[in-house]
Amino acid sequence: MTAKSTQSAAAKRMLEALTETPKLSIDKLPVLHAIFERVATTCSESLRAVCSVPTTFFINQVKGDNAWDILDDYEDSIAALFYVPEWDTSILIGIDRKFVFSLIEVAYGADGNETPFDSDRPFSMFESRFGKEILMMAAEALQNCFESVSSVTFRFDRIETSVEFTVMGPNDMPVVAAQVLFQVLDNGGRMYMLIPQSALYPIRKKLEREHQPISLPNDPRWTKRMQRGIAQTDVKLDAVLEKRLMTLAEVTNLQVGQLVPLNTHSYDLITLDSGGEVLFRAKLGQANDKFIVIIESTHTHKAGSVIEEIAKNATKDTPPKK
Repeated sequence: MTAKSTQSAAAKRMLEALTETPKLSIDKLPVLHAIFERVATTCSESLRAVCSVPTTFFINQVKGDNAWDILDDYEDSIAALFYVPEWDTSILIGIDRKFVFSLIEVAYGADGNETPFDSDRPFSMFESRFGKEILMMAAEALQNCFESVSSVTFRFDRIETSVEFTVMGPNDMPVVAAQVLFQVLDNGGRMYMLIPQSALYPIRKKLEREHQPISLPNDPRWTKRMQRGIAQTDVKLDAVLEKRLMTLAEVTNLQVGQLVPLNTHSYDLITLDSGGEVLFRAKLGQANDKFIVIIESTHTHKAGSVIEEIAKNATKDTPPKK
């Protein structure tokens, strides 16, 4: 090799080193670890809709390496590729064969007394679709947990039932890989998530913050049910003009048509009670041949801000009690 060619090769290596994205120090990214921990917790909660048996997801390791070395351990798995336009790259989420078979067993009523079915055959169409649903669930959890540091959208690309080394691109692509151990009854498997380091490098400062808050994904169905349950709850209100103590003998001697004098006036404020708790003060009125009460003020903070808001404009068609 001539001196000129040697210099040319050295210059080429120097240029590649300058344009190459620096590798991340995973140990210095506590927020990234917290994100993966939250994803594991969310997946465990989401699987309640799939099976009644409790499941456990545990982050075994989060490390940086080349895609080739990571995928060498997950060749026999189902994986989903997602394109992230904000990062202009793709991420990979997968589950191995033991994960798929263990979860299918308990989802369809297995009690763990028998060893889950296992075979080296290709995944069936049903197993691929079942695995895809789990991977979509995991991708949604990962997307939601990343919201605190980066607004991202995971667009489903395709399912891979035979993971190749080049599924994400070049073999030597630096990635961050999180391995999640899954357990249900006495069985389980592994889930893995691969994110190119080039996607995380621009937001590395946010991932280094020790106390970066992690947004919690909301369950829209639970939220709607809670709101509907509270808003549509029946609450009984009693309009009380005055309370009077009477002896048992006086009550016994009451006759039909007898007048019971009250130490109050028509312009005095009356109370609106619920469950023995005074909530509002109101004026007594009349409209359309009915008694009405007009809310004047709240009587206690126990009514809460929601009741205070209702009280500003509400009227109650309730006849006064004697």
